[in-house]
Amino acid sequence: MVPDRTLAHLEEVLKSPAFSSSKRCQEFLRYIVVETINGRAEAIKERNIALDVFGKGRDFEPGEDSLVRVKAREVRKRLSDYYESIENSDLRIDLPIGGYVPLIHSTTKPISQPSPIQSELRTPQVLEPPRLSRRKFGWMLVSALGLTGAAAVTPFVLRSREPLERLWRPVFDSKLPLLVFIPVPPERNTSQISDRVGIGPAAVLRYAADFLTRHHYPYNLRFGADPPFAQMREQPSLLLGGSSSIWSQRVTSNLRYTISPPDSSGGSYIRDTKTGKIWQSMNPTPNGYADQDYGLLCRIFDSESGQIILIAAGLTTFATEGAGSILFDPALFAAILRNAPTDWETKNFQAVIHVSIIGTTPSSPTIVASYFW
Repeated sequence: MVPDRTLAHLEEVLKSPAFSSSKRCQEFLRYIVVETINGRAEAIKERNIALDVFGKGRDFEPGEDSLVRVKAREVRKRLSDYYESIENSDLRIDLPIGGYVPLIHSTTKPISQPSPIQSELRTPQVLEPPRLSRRKFGWMLVSALGLTGAAAVTPFVLRSREPLERLWRPVFDSKLPLLVFIPVPPERNTSQISDRVGIGPAAVLRYAADFLTRHHYPYNLRFGADPPFAQMREQPSLLLGGSSSIWSQRVTSNLRYTISPPDSSGGSYIRDTKTGKIWQSMNPTPNGYADQDYGLLCRIFDSESGQIILIAAGLTTFATEGAGSILFDPALFAAILRNAPTDWETKNFQAVIHVSIIGTTPSSPTIVASYFW
């Protein structure tokens, strides 16, 4: 390793627009790089960062305070933004997922010792400072039965400026697998999950799997009555289901458009908290389904965890399918942007959608209201 060269490059990074607006991210990156240069990589732990960089007390508990993990994710994103903003660089600093020891490498030749455990996300010349954690990196696919399998997929970094690609760019830039959560009502008289997964969420799962596979991007699949909150704090997530998902209702409860829980008659509705307007399923048919339905699509940058939450929530299962399909169809998503601000990529948004239902097939969704903030 060449300390002077590395420190000079570090200062260039810290003074760039990608880092100049965040003093904490500057301090975080400077600390881990300097510690590595000085041969103290083995001491770069979550607790030490909390104490030395953020001034936490000795009673700091990583399991109860996610500050360091959240800032690490932000530093990774800012590093990615920096290197995308410059044409070339002799050096590159990366912060691998699952650890806090930076990987410093040259674009021409190695400047430190090779890592015995290479993340799939790193380039071939990424090198390891002393005693890098032996945590293995891989994408895990969690089945409905709780079984875990490895998905050996290398994420594809989107470069297209098409609106749909720009929507997914923050998720893909995180380089973390997308958590897809499908609510399963805890019915006692049904033991088969396949009998309790709605048509809509199942259809959206198919759209998601096709889209993510085309882009070589990994995802975790979870079923249940309640989502895995710990995972949602650690990776971007897609929540499916409205009236069947308590968490979708909870996430939207403080937003402009909210989903009410089912009332005593079993019905629910979407409400505009600003105007008081209400959207409800209409015209029940002999098969028990409404022929007009509404749903809610959300993209939220969660300020607490730093993660992205996508929600496709219908009043019935068919509007869930309609809302979810927008996330994977360029033409459908373009309709949301007709009244969007120019900087929509960095904003949260909600959209209320409408579908007509023929039998058990929803029409293409139309946007009836949207809000960006």
